[in-house]
Amino acid sequence: MRRSISTMLTTLLLCAAILPAAAQSQTALTSLNPYAANQHRANQIRPFNLAYLAYQGYLKDQGIPSNGALMSAIASGTVTAQDIIQAAVKTNRLPEQTLNDQGYRHNLEDQLQELTAD
Repeated sequence: MRRSISTMLTTLLLCAAILPAAAQSQTALTSLNPYAANQHRANQIRPFNLAYLAYQGYLKDQGIPSNGALMSAIASGTVTAQDIIQAAVKTNRLPEQTLNDQGYRHNLEDQLQELTAD
């Protein structure tokens, strides 16, 4: 149990250092590469990354709680994967088509279950 908590905290610290820069640089990468601009952007933020963006509070302005409050909300069912996807669409982190992408939603649900498993 302690090892899994330690591993999760290490992962969160690494993500905290990497994700903000990655999330902000996506627009620049897409605008420089015309091929990437025509691709479906859902591949740019993977469900794993979106789960940790939500955990770190990047979707708080859209009503998604962060940290322990997010884990409690997921466990109680007050926040769902679809809610997080909608918040990401509102912040232009995901394209609107992702709202109907069942595979993406299922993958995000799996990531959220992993997040709340400990």
